[in-house]
Amino acid sequence: MPMPMLIPIGIIMLSGAIGGIINALVSDNGFIKPSEETAGEVTIIRPGFAGNILLGAVAAFISWGLYGAFSNTVLFGTATGIGTDDITVSIASIAGALLVGIGGARWLTNEVDKKLLRTAAATAAASKSSFDDSQKIAIATPAQAFNIAKKMYQNE
Repeated sequence: MPMPMLIPIGIIMLSGAIGGIINALVSDNGFIKPSEETAGEVTIIRPGFAGNILLGAVAAFISWGLYGAFSNTVLFGTATGIGTDDITVSIASIAGALLVGIGGARWLTNEVDKKLLRTAAATAAASKSSFDDSQKIAIATPAQAFNIAKKMYQNE
């Protein structure tokens, strides 16, 4: 890949990574390290801020590759005629990369949160009931709900 092509790719992926950072800031998870949570035989992988950044960058690259300046670029061989102008990076492509980065990272965060909530519900249902814990779970973030249910199960 020619060097002038790598600069726009880097800018787009950096924009997507920033979108992943923004998702980490606005989600309940914040800047947690990648980790695994276990409850019984269920293991949930939490990709943390690094997963948000990586997915944001990849999502932005895919979006720009499909719909941006690279969508008609010939990687092998030669192309002549209409559409063979220099590749540029516009404000719209950077803004689109940021948006797609946030959306892609948000999707990952939501999938992990759904698994945490399903596991919390199953674990709490298998535990001795506690009115106080049920009230805490009702207002907790998915990770907090998971940990409350896990403690309920371990205290039996």
